[in-house]
Amino acid sequence: MAGDHWHQNPDQDVIFSSEHGGLTDPVGFSRTFDRLVKGAGVRRITVRLARHTCGTLLAFLKVRPKVAQAILRHSQISMTMDVYTHVAGDSEREAVAMLAELLEDPLIG
Repeated sequence: MAGDHWHQNPDQDVIFSSEHGGLTDPVGFSRTFDRLVKGAGVRRITVRLARHTCGTLLAFLKVRPKVAQAILRHSQISMTMDVYTHVAGDSEREAVAMLAELLEDPLIG
């Protein structure tokens, strides 16, 4: 869409660019992100939290870890799996359900 105005330096491998291809202004990007979140009518979250949410949703959807790594643009799979993917598997869900049931027991709670 920028046509002849598009320019990106060879060393700039960015996820989000300015409208003409350069680096984005972080403050301007955050303002735009906040406006989009507000317009969507969802709870306000930070860009960082949106990345964590994306990683977690990709894991929930059983997207292969290497694909999630590529989407999140991480150079190390450990960053994707250890930091950005928060998953409660079936075992964890079952344990929490049992704990909730135990705490609702009138003899205990």
